[in-house]
Amino acid sequence: MEASPGNTITEKLNVYIWDMDETLILLKTLLDGTYAKSFNGLKDIKQGVEIGKMWEKLILQVCDEYFFYEQIENFNSPFIDALSEYDDGRDLLDYDFNHDGFGPPCDDPNRKRLAYRYRVISHKYKQGLCSILDQEIIKEWNYLYDLTDNYTDGWLSSGMLFYQQSMIPYVLGFKLLVINRELGHPFPPYSHFPFLLTVTYNGE
Repeated sequence: MEASPGNTITEKLNVYIWDMDETLILLKTLLDGTYAKSFNGLKDIKQGVEIGKMWEKLILQVCDEYFFYEQIENFNSPFIDALSEYDDGRDLLDYDFNHDGFGPPCDDPNRKRLAYRYRVISHKYKQGLCSILDQEIIKEWNYLYDLTDNYTDGWLSSGMLFYQQSMIPYVLGFKLLVINRELGHPFPPYSHFPFLLTVTYNGE
């Protein structure tokens, strides 16, 4: 942090960043068994691995079916609006994303096609998963959430509690800000979140 001319900084700024993609769902440690192994025999390793595989299957299913994951995974952008200049605002209601010629190389025509996909992703993100998934898939997600929470002794529910508390500014003397790293703005309270930024002012 830099001070402007003539001003001094009297507060110390601490920034803590958690990547919530794997922190809350424990995906990697469930899949490779390291989570269960850390309990020295108190956890069923095979059950943990199976839970991890169930998460992996559902995550990829949602990403592929609703967020074009298979099509765009090799096209990296710093945030979802990075290619907005290539989006001409075309009506995408009847647009055929499976036969529009999208793919390498990353030239202007493909940037436009990618921008279309980002626009759709952004819209779905703002709607929330519950508005785009059918009841059977939601039921499957809820079952897996409860199964995982039970297996991990409340890891997910404690994380959700922390998230809910973070919606209240200046909780216990520090301010919490939940940010969508793709959309670049704070999440509404009902959304799932992949990125948590905590800023604390402690006056040190």
